Amino acid sequence: MKRLFIGIPIQSVRVFQATETWRTDEKLNNNVLKWVNYENWHLTLVFLGNTPVSEVDLLQQLIEDSFTNIPAFTTNLSGVGVFPNTHNPKVLWLGFSDLHPLMSAHFRLVEMLQFNGFSLENKPLRPHLTLARIKNSAHRISFESLLNHYQTFTFGAVEINRVALYESISTTTGPVYKPLFVKELS
Repeated sequence: MKRLFIGIPIQSVRVFQATETWRTDEKLNNNVLKWVNYENWHLTLVFLGNTPVSEVDLLQQLIEDSFTNIPAFTTNLSGVGVFPNTHNPKVLWLGFSDLHPLMSAHFRLVEMLQFNGFSLENKPLRPHLTLARIKNSAHRISFESLLNHYQTFTFGAVEINRVALYESISTTTGPVYKPLFVKELS
């Protein structure tokens, strides 16, 4: 068994610089934050969870079939938020301004996964880039300040140019997301 998900790798120098500043913000870090390593930044399309190794080839084919005619495009990383809400923040994230070019492929992928017997979470896609997991929000005012300042801020364009089947590997220093298959968008 492998713990798998399908996602899009995300890279942004501007977001990296912002998060490096936030990592050293004394007020923000009075909370207990587990920052996501920038090498692990991604947009999750489908979480599969524990999956037999024998299904990897089928998953590769389903990704290939779903994203065959989807061109690469750019979108903006825009706005900072928290899940589930500011009263009980658990995840600090950035949003995407427009992922419309991906939506038909995502829908097709979900349909094909379900048709092939994959059990998926019954949750709508809420596109975001997780920056940190919030272990303790003792200083919620710092989150409210960050949200107020960056809620509509645009962090610049990112290239959406590939879709990956990832294996999530637990290590003592945190998870490592290893791409098992990458589909380049045309």
